[in-house]
Amino acid sequence: MAWMHGLGYLLISMVIVGGFVVARHGQEAFMNYLREDGLVENLTAIFLLTTSGVAIWRAVKASREGKRWWVFTWALLAFLFFFAAGEEISWGQRIFNIESSEFFMEKNLQKETNLHNLVIGNVKVNKLIFSQLLTVVLGFYLVLFRPLAAKTRFFSQMVTHFQIPLPRWHHVAVLLLSALAISFYHLLKAGEVREFAFAIVFLLIFLYPANAKLFEGNSGADPGK
Repeated sequence: MAWMHGLGYLLISMVIVGGFVVARHGQEAFMNYLREDGLVENLTAIFLLTTSGVAIWRAVKASREGKRWWVFTWALLAFLFFFAAGEEISWGQRIFNIESSEFFMEKNLQKETNLHNLVIGNVKVNKLIFSQLLTVVLGFYLVLFRPLAAKTRFFSQMVTHFQIPLPRWHHVAVLLLSALAISFYHLLKAGEVREFAFAIVFLLIFLYPANAKLFEGNSGADPGK
């Protein structure tokens, strides 16, 4: 477990530091560093897809144990992370040289086949759902959910009933420190680096949750470290 975390955090650090080095050469160089279908974006998609694969593995394992609500949790997470991976690379549109439909040419800010860059009316989907709403949900999950599970019966039972993986505090710390460091770029597309950090940390959460005993057949939620 330790070496996996060490490798994951090293990769995050390398990409963030690389961003600072490139940022010294201006916005154009930074955009090239985080270009569409570039190394950072492709790695983000790979880690998101791997996380989806881990969720599928968890769902299959839960199905064999007859835990239908656990299957529901992991099937949902598998779908969400597969969706995120597909959105990251516009569902392979540029890789396979597929032209966008008329709908996406008209409604998508980047004229690409993805949902997160859509503009419906005057509402930017990316800002409303993938930025504001997602920030609130992730903030609650990462910062508040584990303490609530440790202190209240309702959340503790929810964790056990649905086999919800809880983050370890160093997972949360790495995400917060990454977000803080990235905020000093002051350049466009810095969010791509946050997505990279998110993809790696959630893979580690799914593999090594704080409540590991629940995943080993123990019905109690272990607060972990």
